[in-house]
Amino acid sequence: MYLTATRPYLMYGVSLISRFMSYPTESHWLAAKRLLRYVKGTTELGILYKIGDYTDLIAYTDSDFAGDLDD
Repeated sequence: MYLTATRPYLMYGVSLISRFMSYPTESHWLAAKRLLRYVKGTTELGILYKIGDYTDLIAYTDSDFAGDLDD
């Protein structure tokens, strides 16, 4: 679960695997290994939290929702 604090995009995969911790099967083990291989291959990605460092948060999304909320 530590990985989800530094890499929030892994939350879905980690939470899905953690549901089956009490009775894991071979497919769950393979999914966990796949997730760890991905993490090993992307060690340069992640969020670095620094104490006392003030930065602006900038976020982007690919959502194109343009609906009217009053409807």
